[in-house]
Formats: sequence, C-alpha cells, structure tokens
Amino acid sequence: MCGILIHIGREKLGSEHPALEIIRHRGPDGHGAMSFETPAGFLTLGHRRLAIIDLDERSNQPMQYENGNSWIVFNGEIYNYLELKKELSSLGCEFRTESDTEVILAAFRKWGRQCLSRFNGMFSFCIYDKKEGRLFLARDRFGIKPLYFWNNSDTFCAASEIKQFTCIPGFTPAANREKLYHFINSSDFDYDRETMWKNVFEIEPGHFAELNLGSWKPGSPFKTEKWYDLDFDRTIEISYEDAVCEFRNLLKDSIRLRMRADVPVGFLLSGGLDSSSLVGLSTQIPRDANATLKTFSSCYENSPIDERKFINGMLDFSRASSSLHFPKPQEVPENLDRIIWHNDIPVRHGSPVPHWLLYKHIREDNDFRKVIIEGQGGDEILGGYIDFCWSFIFELLMAGKISSFSNEFSAFRAKDKFSLKIFMRKFGRMMFPETVSYPANPAIIPESLIGSAPVPPIPIRREQPSVKDMHRARMRILRYILHNVDRNSMSHSRETRVPFLDYRLAEFCVSLPSRHKLSSGTTKRVLRSAVGGIVPDMIINRVDKQGYSSPMPSWLGKEISGFFKESVDEASKLPFANRKLVLLKAEDFHAGKSQFDPVLWNLITADKWIKMFKISV
Repeated sequence: MCGILIHIGREKLGSEHPALEIIRHRGPDGHGAMSFETPAGFLTLGHRRLAIIDLDERSNQPMQYENGNSWIVFNGEIYNYLELKKELSSLGCEFRTESDTEVILAAFRKWGRQCLSRFNGMFSFCIYDKKEGRLFLARDRFGIKPLYFWNNSDTFCAASEIKQFTCIPGFTPAANREKLYHFINSSDFDYDRETMWKNVFEIEPGHFAELNLGSWKPGSPFKTEKWYDLDFDRTIEISYEDAVCEFRNLLKDSIRLRMRADVPVGFLLSGGLDSSSLVGLSTQIPRDANATLKTFSSCYENSPIDERKFINGMLDFSRASSSLHFPKPQEVPENLDRIIWHNDIPVRHGSPVPHWLLYKHIREDNDFRKVIIEGQGGDEILGGYIDFCWSFIFELLMAGKISSFSNEFSAFRAKDKFSLKIFMRKFGRMMFPETVSYPANPAIIPESLIGSAPVPPIPIRREQPSVKDMHRARMRILRYILHNVDRNSMSHSRETRVPFLDYRLAEFCVSLPSRHKLSSGTTKRVLRSAVGGIVPDMIINRVDKQGYSSPMPSWLGKEISGFFKESVDEASKLPFANRKLVLLKAEDFHAGKSQFDPVLWNLITADKWIKMFKISV
C-alpha cells in the first residue's frame, strides 16, 4: 500500500518533489523516483512506500524487471501473489524479491494486459515498457485503490491523491460545479470518471489505459478501456443449502488471502453482522503462533448508537483482544480541516469523521497493527440496505408472484413499521421513475452554481425496480465509501483490506437468486446462515444495525454548538448559499424547532474545502 506519481513533461522530478512529499502519509517507509527521456517528454515515476510484504529495501519502488526493460510504481496488494509466483516460476520467470510488486511485472511481461484478470487484489499501478515505449495504467475491479489524472497541453500527471496536482506548475484548482451542487444538495454526486475538481478525472474501476509515448503527447486525448465488469444480470440456479456452503467457503478464503502480510493485522469491529462475521471466520484460519487476534471499535458513552453490547458479545465469542475508542465532540473541530484535506473533497456528516478518528486511534495504539480488515462491501453484494427489501417486494409484484409478494410485504411491514404513505411513495418512484423530481434545497441558489441550466436530477436513485438494479446502483455509490476508507486509513499510514470485495465473492453474491439474500423482511440471509455458530445469535438475528453511525447532529446542537454556529455563519457567505435561510435553518435547529438538515454540514465542509485548496468556483 503506497502512493504513486506519474509525470510527463518538460522536466524531471526528483524523489523529494512536493508532489511526493505531500503524500508522505501514504508511504513513510521509503520513497523514490526514476526519470526517462521519451519522445513525449521526460517521464518520471515516483513512489512513497508503506511496507507490508517483503519489508526489505530490495522491494522499494520504482522497481525494474528484465534489466530495466520494465518499470513499475504500484499502490495496493495482490493477495494471490504466491500462487501466481509459483505459476510464473514454472513458466521460466525469475524473481529477486519476495514482493507482489515483482509478480505484477512478471505477469505483465508474460501475459500482457490479460494479467489483470488473474489478479485477486486491490491495485492501481503504472508500468513503463521501456523497450516498446509504452505506458500502461490500470485500476482494480471495484476501485478500492485510487488513480487520478490531469492532462493539459504540456503536462500529463497521474496520482494517488488529487492534492498532488496542486504541486505541479500549470494546475489550477477549480470546482466541478455540477458535482459540487449535487454534493451540497443531496450529499451525493455521480460516480463516474469526473471528480469534484474540474479537469481532474479518474481511471475508472476495472479500466486501463495504454499510451504509446512515441506518438502520443501530453494534452492529447486517450482512451481508457474496460477490462472488468460485474455481471449484474446473471442469475445462477443453486439450492439455498449449497449457496450457504459456497458463500462460507468463498468468504473464508477471501479472509485467508487478506491476512497475508509481513506485519501485524487487525480488524475493525462495529458490532454489526459484517465485521463480526469477518472476525468470527478469521478464528478458523491458521495463523502464526505469535499472531493474536486484535480488534478496534468506536464506542459512545450514554448514547443510543453505542454498540458495546454487541462488540463485547463478539469479543467473548472469539476471544479476541480489543481496543476501544471513544470519540469526543471536541475532536470534530480539532480535526475537521485535516479530515477534509486528506479526503481532497468535502465530507458528509455521518461516518467519515469518526472513521478517521478511529484510524487515528489505531495509529496511536501501543499494539502496532499496520493492516486493518474492514467489512465494507457486504451491504452492497448481499442486499444489506433496507431499499433492497423494497426492490424485492416490487420485483415479486411485477413478476406476478402475488402470494409471495403478499407474504413478503406483510413480513417486511411487521419489521419495518412503514406507513402506507411511504409504501405509496416508494412504489410510485419505482413504477414511474421519470416523474420523480429532486428540487434544489432552498438553502442553495442553484443558478449561482450551475448557471441557467435546469436543475440536474439526482445522480443515483435509491429506489430501484429490482434487486439486480439495486446492486448496480449501490456498487456505484460504494465508490464514495471506498474513497473515504482509503483516505482515512492511509492518512494514518494504515492499509485497509475489504474481504467482501473479493471479486469471486461479489460475482457469486450478485448472481444469487434474490430469495437467498432477502426473506421475510430480513437482509443478508445467506450470510446469517453461513456464520451460525461462528457469530453470536444476538448479532446474527439483529435487524437494527444502521452502519457506521455517529452522534454528529447531537454534538452540533449541544457540545460543539459554538463551532457549528461559527462555521455555518462562514459557509452562509458562499455566493451560492441563501444566507438568510441558512442562518434561519441553523437557528431553528439549535432552538429545537426543526431536525438537522445535512445541507448545513455540506455547506460547512464545502466552504472549508474551497478555502483550504483555494478552489475557484
């Protein structure tokens, strides 16, 4: 796990260049840069290393292969590198390190771009084929590891974090106005190749790009090609019992691969089903005699969102040791600027802040854990969000399965207690999506942000007419979650691994019949059955878990109300904010006359982001 920089321009960049120093947090264990003269300009490959596998300096990057014919900078992990190394060795490849980085080089030399489909891991990397004069950039299937690029008339730059571009001459920080509008208005934005920064793009998940430096020049367009696409339309026929067995085997093997490291590994434990399942299954995987099972959790004194009842239940069951973190309200104003700086974009009011604070706690913990395993992705592949249940019962009705619809609807309503009004709204949005409008929050002046263009519709609808469609939508939204996970962990020099996003497991779960994942108003059915006897029943049977929650609205209204009022006052001065209404919303919230409106928080973090990076809006 590291940070990378690829630069093509009129000058060579050294290993101490600010664009590498600014991501020191991603790689405090080593750094390097290598420059090459090409017809397109000087190519520099830069790297910051966080040593996880083969801690020796021989695995520092940029790394060469075949006497300098190939060079790589790589961020991520290839979990099945040992199996690939054995196969490549049998084909005549030689290795001088014990790293997964060298395995990528050998695999690319042997199989070309087809090597990507053989990797089980999270990665963004760039390989320079010096002999052929080609630059190859690639990103993992689901976008767990970031890769951005900026391309102007005389400079091309690709990097792990957007802030690196601010260190490159010629780059002008400016907002992508439509993306910023969506974030402020709905805490959302479209998850495509564009970013919140104007002229900064992503190599999208499951894509690669290949540049011929003999004919291509900086500023010229280039194509990215898709090498992987999760098949949401495929459905397999399998009995529920066989599905449970296969699911358990796949998840267990995914955890086994992700526990490979030459440094200590820990787990986040929230008290929910996903993280508890990972901890429980890990106890069945052989480990070094000296390797203890250690978990980290966020807890809250005297709070309805405190999860210690379930955390302690899992700890007793697994006999894992634990380190509990109790976030304090004052930590929000003390750290919010740093959190936004590390994320490169404004952050939502929910999980990003306590998640960042937990990783700060992990870094400061005496029992050093450099790799952390998390449960991200479980909800997306297993139908864990409540909207999957709405899609499921709508799907049954549209298929004419009236008896099944009636049974599922009754069971779902008995658990969720939704009103008839909510039912009509949900089904109306799924049946007639073209009639659904998402007007601008009156706290925003849209024309000051997006001009005279019509207010754009919300990027991704939370209501989808089928479970398959909901999987597709949620996997797109997952890109923002993975962005937060990468920045929050790497800001504290910690590597996060997410076993639920092993591509084999994701493909299997998405292709399962809906009834294997959703039944009687209960989500993640196959997972609940798979971890029986491994996770306490009180966790398997709970249906009240609401993700990685935080008491932020309560804190903003009480303990840190002064910080909130001051921040709202500053944010209300933004040219696209309706100052009078913004201040009134904040006043009513503090007076207990209205609920907290997330648009207030979105304006605060957008204001801080704009000022911090000197963003032109």
